[in-house]
Amino acid sequence: MEKNLKNAMIAISLVGFVISLYLTAYHYAGIPLICQNSGIINCANVLNSQYAYILGIPVALLGLAFFIVEIALVMHWKERGMMLLWNMLGLGFVIYFLYAEYSIGNICEYCTIVHLAVISLLLLSAYNFAKS
Repeated sequence: MEKNLKNAMIAISLVGFVISLYLTAYHYAGIPLICQNSGIINCANVLNSQYAYILGIPVALLGLAFFIVEIALVMHWKERGMMLLWNMLGLGFVIYFLYAEYSIGNICEYCTIVHLAVISLLLLSAYNFAKS
């Protein structure tokens, strides 16, 4: 069971990492966004908003860092408390980004996948911590 949990957390982290990498490339290399850009789902509005940066750093780059640290914590499996705290911090960012999307009036589908990944990682790390 423990190996399955660890593998699931790595897989979820890799999904978040790849999406964060794509969105970071959008910010720095200007690669085109492949997503809906009309109606409530409008990635361009979200990713070009004032909320897309924290202290001048694209939040996608912060996402990359988050998932790199997550993978390192999963690889050092004995740091269950640190993993749980890290994912609680991630949830704090998700709440902020949901507020940002609400304020903008648009949703980014890639961001939503990352949000779900972070929430999933929090739930799995809480389960892992509770069973230790």
